[in-house]
Order: sequence, then C-alpha cells, then structure tokens
Amino acid sequence: MKALIFNGSLDVEDFRTSRRISQFYADQFTEAGIEVEQVHLSDYQIPFFNVKEMENPSEDVLRFVNAFRSADVYIWLSPLYHGGITGSMKNAIDWLELTAKDTPLYLTNKVVGFTCWAGGNQAMYGIQSLDHIAKALRAWSLPYSLPISSLDLYVDNDISKAYKSKMTLLTQLLIESKK
Repeated sequence: MKALIFNGSLDVEDFRTSRRISQFYADQFTEAGIEVEQVHLSDYQIPFFNVKEMENPSEDVLRFVNAFRSADVYIWLSPLYHGGITGSMKNAIDWLELTAKDTPLYLTNKVVGFTCWAGGNQAMYGIQSLDHIAKALRAWSLPYSLPISSLDLYVDNDISKAYKSKMTLLTQLLIESKK
C-alpha cells in the first residue's frame, strides 16, 4: 500500500501549519510500515489548467499526476481562504483530467481522507468542497474527516493532543480501508 499526502497550501517553511500537519500524517503512515509520499504544491510549478495543454503537459504536471496514480489512499489537506480551498489546489486537481482514460479512470477505488483548517469553525466548508471533488473523480471519501479550528490547533507551539488523536484516527481508518 502507498499513501499520498496532498498539501494544497503554497507554504514552503517547515514550521507552517500545512507542513506540520502533513509531516504528522507522514510519520503516522511510516510508523505503520506504509510507504508515503508528500506532495506539497509549493514544490511544483503547476500551470493554469488548459485542455489544449493536455497533449503535452509539463514535467511537473506529469510528476504530480503520477503521484496520484501510484497511491492507494490519500489525505488531502488545505487551509481555507475566503470560504474555500486554495485556488492552486483546485487548479492542480483539474490536471487529474489526464487520468480520464486510465483503467480504471480517474481515482476509482482510491480512498481519500480530508483535513482543512480555518479560523473558527468554517473548515467544514473546505471538507465539503474536497468531498465533492473526490467523488467527481470517482474516489471513495472516508466518512471521517477533520475540520480544524486554527484557534485551538496548537498548545505550547505543538499540535494539540486532541488534534493529534483525531489525525491518528484518520490515518488508521485509511490504512484499515485497504486491508
């Protein structure tokens, strides 16, 4: 089994929330003996999606799409900006159109867990958006997701014990989904 952690933020510094959450998930998979790949959009140069460019996609687009092809389970994570996931995340996902002729097509039979964070309790809007996108790509959405209130994510500059417990559960459920 292979897990992919898809970080929809463009943050590059390791101390940023997106990188810290992504690394926590990666550590959980690694500890369970699961191969894991982290896809941080800031590590890619994904152009605006254009159907005309599908015949000759860039190397970064191919690397991105192939990471999705090779994984069995995913965690998609994103901060919310103005009530939605990052535009760069949605744009990158649109490039998964390159998998439309795969067998099976798109993300069929893949399982996706979601994590979003926002000030207050608006993170659920991002979860709902990601859920709609995953289902349109024929993936299975894990029935457990993690909306995070960034106001109580950290205690003493570390992810709180409560959120670590919830993140561990999400990882375990993804692993169990493929057994």
